Amino acid sequence: MHYTKRHQFGPIESLQMGVGYFGPPPVSVHSFYIDGLLIDTGPPKLGNELLQWLDKKALQQVFITHHHEDHSGNVNPISSQFDVPIYGSLGCSELVQGKVGTSLPQKLFWGTPVFTDRVMAYNKTALSTAKYNFELIPIPGHAEDQVALFEANQGWLFSADAFVSPQIKYFMKKESMAQQIESLKKMVALDFDLLLCCHNPITKGGRVLLQQKIDHLEAYYGSVVYYHQKGQSPRQILKSIGVKERWLQYFFSGGNMCAINMVKAVIRDEQNR
Repeated sequence: MHYTKRHQFGPIESLQMGVGYFGPPPVSVHSFYIDGLLIDTGPPKLGNELLQWLDKKALQQVFITHHHEDHSGNVNPISSQFDVPIYGSLGCSELVQGKVGTSLPQKLFWGTPVFTDRVMAYNKTALSTAKYNFELIPIPGHAEDQVALFEANQGWLFSADAFVSPQIKYFMKKESMAQQIESLKKMVALDFDLLLCCHNPITKGGRVLLQQKIDHLEAYYGSVVYYHQKGQSPRQILKSIGVKERWLQYFFSGGNMCAINMVKAVIRDEQNR
């Protein structure tokens, strides 16, 4: 069953989208609309619902925070229905043109990635609407091309997937923990009230929660390095730090979304230092 819910954060509108097979969706994602700007286009499976939501809006431009299919999945139908520019970072514009591997859970809940050449590389450091000016801040880690949008005068931070939760229990294969920590530190230094995470918008206490995530990841990173230096394997490290693998999720995703990827990310980051 396709699930949508509309939200209002002051002048910012959002459409929350998800797919549930046996009840409410276990995961959902938001697209945000403010002053003619659409931030992210949602997953391919919810394309009709997104277009219905946009139908009466004066859409003027679109910005894609990163290439993952739940954010870039409806670039093509939006481009066909609206004569507006669609922007993303250089990395995003390149990645959406090529084949990006996804796991079975991603395909079930979001849909198969739609390859497109309609995301224009945006090389400026700010993006403006009639009323607002958004600073564009690279925040790699979860995805190499990920960008946050910060409206300093309003205290709004659109953080893409950099936050999600103060404690993360699994990583995707290509994520970098060191980069995530640095990106989170960039964001927590900003002066904002509203943390518009695409999976978990936070209206109060966003900076505190960002700091909690930094503390969690730094402690995790340090523990993995400690046991790695003792010669333990990734599985041994996972056991030593007291984390259990979610084996159903591991096998269901083909190893793309699992706890061991967090350990491997730290080891990879250390090797690349």
